Amino acid sequence: MNISTGPSALHSGPRFSFIVCTRDRPAKTLACLRSIAATVGPAPGEAEIILVENGSQKSLSLPDAELDEAAPGLCRTFRLAKGCLSEARNLACDAAQGEFVVYIDDDCMLQSGYLDDLKRHVGRMEAEGQRHYIIGGRVMLGDPSDLPFTIKDHPQAQTFHTGIHPGGFVQGCNFFLPKATAALIGGFDPRFGPGARFHAGEDTDYLIRAHAAGVPLHYVPDMAVWHCHGRRTFDEVDRLNRTYAFANGAILAKHLRDHPWLARHLAWTIRSTAKERIGGPHFDDDLGLSWGSVTTSQLRGVWAFIADRMRHGRMAL
Repeated sequence: MNISTGPSALHSGPRFSFIVCTRDRPAKTLACLRSIAATVGPAPGEAEIILVENGSQKSLSLPDAELDEAAPGLCRTFRLAKGCLSEARNLACDAAQGEFVVYIDDDCMLQSGYLDDLKRHVGRMEAEGQRHYIIGGRVMLGDPSDLPFTIKDHPQAQTFHTGIHPGGFVQGCNFFLPKATAALIGGFDPRFGPGARFHAGEDTDYLIRAHAAGVPLHYVPDMAVWHCHGRRTFDEVDRLNRTYAFANGAILAKHLRDHPWLARHLAWTIRSTAKERIGGPHFDDDLGLSWGSVTTSQLRGVWAFIADRMRHGRMAL
């Protein structure tokens, strides 16, 4: 599908497809859906929600009546017996009718005015003649009881370059792109992400592939969501940080041959580990997360990907 460079009056379906994938989190999912419905407002024909129940237990699966109450006339629901987040997102993107797909995690709530911000960025890209791009918005801490992790509350706009680590540059819980761009990049790699072989990193892998395809990646400080991630102890955050680092190591092994600039980031991580051991700063001093754990987990991810490739062979993604 090609996107218009002018007004979208010729597009017969909804212009924006919000994609929410969930598993066993009905209360948070309903809050997320209500926030999407609130930002869409009284003109629901402009948007749709593609909800994927991704292996939810029957007792925690949301009935259609509750979904329609939370987001009247907006939801189309798909249910997978099992699968990883990448497979759920690929199914949803294929089903999306909009010109633009918007990925929102089920534990996020959209700030008032989100859709107006999104439209403004679309208009700016169209005015600049940009056909392909990814734009990620601000991710704020949604519950003050949660630790400040998996957020990006940066006040300035940014454009990606290879001196920035791609992990978390655009948060996977809050970004959008034209559906034509999604077709150019291809689907999320089902080896990455929650429920997959390498547990996380589906968004980082996607951004690297987008950058390789010439797609500009932008962070904007509006288009904001509150992330209610629920992690309140050091052990929970440390475990997740190690999971992210493990996935980043697997991503490095996947892409290093074609994108050698990624090696600089591993080298910087190893250098930071050495400095930490002689009294230098931690990976996150406030949370007490160490560079040593990041380096060790990344190297485990590198070897895990190599071993996996030896067993299963090379995939196209």
